[in-house]
Amino acid sequence: MFKRKPSSMLKSVAGLSFLATGALLLSGCNDTKNTAESTQVESTATITAEVSYLDRSMVAPNSQLKVTLVDVSKMDTKATIISQQVIDLNGAPPYTVDLVYDTNKINKSLSYSISARIENNGQLLYTTTSNNDPFAADVQTNPYKIVVTKVKQKPDVDLANTYWKAVTLAGDNVTVTTKSPFIQFNDDDKAHGYLGCNNFSGSYKVSEQTVTFDHIAATKKMCHENMDQEAAMSSVLNNATQWHISGESLILKDKEGDQLASFKATYFN
Repeated sequence: MFKRKPSSMLKSVAGLSFLATGALLLSGCNDTKNTAESTQVESTATITAEVSYLDRSMVAPNSQLKVTLVDVSKMDTKATIISQQVIDLNGAPPYTVDLVYDTNKINKSLSYSISARIENNGQLLYTTTSNNDPFAADVQTNPYKIVVTKVKQKPDVDLANTYWKAVTLAGDNVTVTTKSPFIQFNDDDKAHGYLGCNNFSGSYKVSEQTVTFDHIAATKKMCHENMDQEAAMSSVLNNATQWHISGESLILKDKEGDQLASFKATYFN
């Protein structure tokens, strides 16, 4: 005749079974996690792009190359970015860029393209002008070679008598709610404009590539929006000492040469 096992022993056996089951579950979770991580690693691939241009000129210091792999299948909509890299340029082309992308985002029935553009302080210097599909069967090479075309630059506009609309302030893009901040320089050494909430006026002095603003006065309107931009625009007027125009773009810098703001020439019909 069997003896009944003490309840404490049964609880111990049950506890051990529960722990063993928990350990198996945790092990299973870890295996699943490891498998998922392994799958994620295995789903990435790299396209090495070699970007060059045909003329023999050298790009200016502080130029950057942006290379982007995009899905261009959908018409009349913004292309979907699959991968993008931005590098600082030093020396002559060709420039090599590695684009790491998720292979799960690539569908062989869709169309893709690699675009490349070289910019300097916001000004476009070179860009691709044709479709570059790295997955097309007849063009798969390593590295994938891309040729960018030089952009025809517009002649520099005059500092004075131009409506300069702010594009960036303190490194941030301008957000427009009603009207963009702007500056206008007049021939009589007077300047006026809009800070983002209040209007301002004053005087300015220019000598070659230096500029200073003086006797700046602004209206006292109270606003609940764009006060950060207003403060940034006021800081530009207080600290600007250098100016540079390239085409239709104006850059204002401080005495250390750091960019304070960028502006775009705007025309009204």
